[in-house]
Amino acid sequence: MDGLVTESVNLLTFLELGKVPDYEQLKPEDMALLFPEQWLTLTDDWNGLYCHAQQTAEGWYDHLLLARVLQNEASQALNPDALAIKQLIVSRNTYDAHKDYPALLQVLDTFYRNDDSFQRFFSAVADVNSHLIEEAESLLQSLLVTFSVRQPNIDSLDWDNHQQMAEAIKNNCELFFSSYFDHLILAAELLIQLKPNSAVLKQVALCWPPYVLSSSTGELFFIRTLLAHCYKNEGVKFLLANVEHIMPEHLLFLLAQSSASDCIIMKKAFSEQFSAQGYYPGANCSLKVYDDFFMLIINRQ
Repeated sequence: MDGLVTESVNLLTFLELGKVPDYEQLKPEDMALLFPEQWLTLTDDWNGLYCHAQQTAEGWYDHLLLARVLQNEASQALNPDALAIKQLIVSRNTYDAHKDYPALLQVLDTFYRNDDSFQRFFSAVADVNSHLIEEAESLLQSLLVTFSVRQPNIDSLDWDNHQQMAEAIKNNCELFFSSYFDHLILAAELLIQLKPNSAVLKQVALCWPPYVLSSSTGELFFIRTLLAHCYKNEGVKFLLANVEHIMPEHLLFLLAQSSASDCIIMKKAFSEQFSAQGYYPGANCSLKVYDDFFMLIINRQ
């Protein structure tokens, strides 16, 4: 199933519930168990996350769980469940040691050593030389370049050649994102804390991979993370300036954690942006669906 579809279904379901359910509340038929990537990246039920990690011995979604642990440990000491998740996942995974980013690699090495030094190291990272920030921004710029690569005349190709070219673009983008995933998460977290107004953070938050997304690669989680940072850092003016680039489910989920006034402002802006064409060009095209969810959030707040 396309990742945009599962993202839409799960996020709208969570909005309808008014919360992200705990693990023990999920039923076998729930989308959050069948396609758990959104639940894994949003829940605060660390014990449930640990149970899920234990029950998926093949390591599906380990990279998303590891990203959650890294983000958490960058700002505070891990609670026992988060520490147990880290120990489990580090024990059954390795990471690509990209020598082209030596400063990032040094920090990542500290994280994967699985001792208590990472949080202290990260807290003191502002004292590290400027190469760390330079590498973080350079890596995110490389991601933007990869996501923006399109064959200039791909739409004019015949069907077979179009499919072959589209598949090559998809494979190239997925390979870059998956092989650098740990480095990307670390780079984003470093910039959020050390250079929160970095232009590349905003650019990645508003970018879209040029291919049909798989259900668990993590691009949408990465984009959501940076969108949340930009909204927290710049407020509703960031959303207003970029409403046409933001997936409505992401927009709604951000607003659900905020104020009714911001939601009212963005409901008007979203409607004005897409009412002329009568639909949103995404997984769920119905403007009526989105209007109902805007009202649900406004009334709930």
